[in-house]
Amino acid sequence: MKILDAAATASALGWPALVAAIETIIRDSNAGQASAPPRVGVPLGDDAVWLLMPAVSKAADLAACKLITVHSGNPARGLPTIQGDILAIRSSTGERLALLDGPAVTARRTAAVTAVAIRQIQQARSALPTPAASCLIIGCGVQGRSHLDALATLNPGTSFLLCSRTFASARKLAAEAGARGIDARAVPDPDPVVAEVDIVVTCTDAKQVCLRKPPRDGTIIAAIGSFRPDMSEVAPEVMRVIDRNILLDSADAGHEAGELISNGVDVHGLPTLFSGGAAALPAADRTVLFKSCGNALWDLAAVQAATEGLGLRPELPA
Repeated sequence: MKILDAAATASALGWPALVAAIETIIRDSNAGQASAPPRVGVPLGDDAVWLLMPAVSKAADLAACKLITVHSGNPARGLPTIQGDILAIRSSTGERLALLDGPAVTARRTAAVTAVAIRQIQQARSALPTPAASCLIIGCGVQGRSHLDALATLNPGTSFLLCSRTFASARKLAAEAGARGIDARAVPDPDPVVAEVDIVVTCTDAKQVCLRKPPRDGTIIAAIGSFRPDMSEVAPEVMRVIDRNILLDSADAGHEAGELISNGVDVHGLPTLFSGGAAALPAADRTVLFKSCGNALWDLAAVQAATEGLGLRPELPA
């Protein structure tokens, strides 16, 4: 069994291959060849939770289970918020193939799923090539960094405005991005600039609302920080503008997303990446909320990309 640390896991998950694996897992799921039960959350006390997320793909002869802990108070202790691993096995034999770093997979597959959703929405709007966009990222921690890397790599020429709880964090990420030739600028407050961008990505810990002001019409909002009913990044004023023009990463987000639950959104019939995606939006050309809460199938897609890229799944003997 191959054991990959955080750096090796990230290196094995190049953005184009990861996006392709996510699109493959969507097709396989719709064909009945991949599935995942609802994740199990085990409370650990003090707002901490242990998440268990298994998934299996008959098409890829692969299964995976992510076991991660989320401790929101850990940064104050000098510890990472998310810790854990993903075990990958060959589903037909039970062979242990690899142990991947859970936080690295979570960061990269989440950003890749956002990129897939943005691509679907843009394609639903026009058959013409999508021009370079401008993007506001709120939250410059692990997910903010991952989303900047993904969107800058997959959509060259995208410019970024970066905002974080501490301005120093935004400036640091902007400087790192600039050193890579990415157009990025730190801003102290998202409200004055939200009307200037095409895409808004909220990547906070969702302890409080961070997107307070409605963006201009036609903006794509990707809210990825909340994953429980008591967490929300998007203000009611913004949700009223969005109405039901909402795309979910999976149906599970309908009963997990605080943005939807706290604002009384009727989730029945909301499209997901699995159910026709952005083509099923009532008004793809208007402001769209992509709400992502995570799904074990996204982790399985990452495992598939990594194991294929590293040659960890040789053909079974006849």
